[in-house]
Amino acid sequence: MLCRDFVCHWLTREGLGDEWAPQRSHLMVYGEGQQITVLADPDYPDLWRHPPYMPQFKAWASNAEARGGYVIVFWRDEVLKI
Repeated sequence: MLCRDFVCHWLTREGLGDEWAPQRSHLMVYGEGQQITVLADPDYPDLWRHPPYMPQFKAWASNAEARGGYVIVFWRDEVLKI
C-alpha cells in the first residue's frame, strides 16, 4: 500500500518531515474519524517507540482525548492504544 492510498498524515499534516515518509519511518499513519491509526512495520519492532514518533503519537493522543479520540498502533498481533 502507498501513502496516497491511505491519505496518510505525512502527506496531509504540515510539520511532518521526511523522517515520517513511510519508506523511511516504516509506518503508515492516517486519520479515521477521531482516531489516528498507526500501522507499524513488523520487521522494525522498536522504531515507532522512539523519537520522533512516540512523542508525536503522545501529543496527538493528548490533543484527541478532549474530543473522545485516541491514537492506536497496530504492530504484528498487538494493538496498543496511546
